[in-house]
Amino acid sequence: MFTYLEDKTAEKLDEMYGFKPSFLKVQPSQCLLPVQFVFYAQKIRNLKVYEDDIWMVSFPRTGSHWMQEMIWCIGNNFDYEKSRVSFLERCPLLETSSVLIGKQFNDLTNMGDLFEFVVKMPRPRYIKTHLPWELLPKELREKKPKIIYNTRNPKDTCVSFYHYCRTFHNMQGNFEEFAELMLQDNIPIAPFWKHILPFWKIKDQENILFLTYEEMKQDQVAVIKKTATFLDKNVTDEQIVELCEHLKFSKMTANPSVNMEMMLDKTRQNDPNHKFIRKGKIGDWVNYMSKDLSQRFDKWTEEHLRGTGLQLQMDVVDEE
Repeated sequence: MFTYLEDKTAEKLDEMYGFKPSFLKVQPSQCLLPVQFVFYAQKIRNLKVYEDDIWMVSFPRTGSHWMQEMIWCIGNNFDYEKSRVSFLERCPLLETSSVLIGKQFNDLTNMGDLFEFVVKMPRPRYIKTHLPWELLPKELREKKPKIIYNTRNPKDTCVSFYHYCRTFHNMQGNFEEFAELMLQDNIPIAPFWKHILPFWKIKDQENILFLTYEEMKQDQVAVIKKTATFLDKNVTDEQIVELCEHLKFSKMTANPSVNMEMMLDKTRQNDPNHKFIRKGKIGDWVNYMSKDLSQRFDKWTEEHLRGTGLQLQMDVVDEE
């Protein structure tokens, strides 16, 4: 189930992340995860699932933070007072204790083992995860909790994930090196397409909602309505306006319950000015990718999406 990397890629990852061995491949998904995941893999697979769970699944840095705040607010009847509680408690990331070194996580949050926190959460549980379908609890196939999957074009994902890894994991190396590793399926949680496509294939199941970051940016009201319908919630125009205001980029970056500033104060090493909610723009990749690298990402995307029916907006850029 677990395979250690032993080639030049392993050496590169160990060098960039500063410890050895830094990652292993987890089968059957070939997902690249920190070595401490071995202590949680079976626990996660055996986690009891409830029909009233709300699962929020995504590859890292695809707008999931924004999505989860929207989902939680709709599901909790727009209780903005309650939303002042840290998102780590409202929508815990299932695998956190297995992707951050244990002592590091305890120092950052004082919440202890977050897997056990999820187990003991009152229902209905709002659970976030970046794990691929094959590594999630087996009972997700037997029971039908609501699952909302969101994704984003891989170019912007790459840029955002690069900055995240530099800040949270003190990763060394430049953007081009990170992008090359992503194209080779050798960044954390990769392979990227093996993460997305299993959820795309089951998108028509009544308990699955598939969203993209780009559609939320371009028509947030429509996505809110679609999500509310999926969650069996009636929403008024006034509630939609209030939620859109709550989800504004400026509000999210200033909101201590979601901006993770307390954690960032302890982890900022490479970039003291980095924000967890960084830019919130479509097309920031144009500021990082050469024409050649952009074309390689386009080709990579085309090869993996051919025949699937899934289309991602690769070349849309937000107006300043």
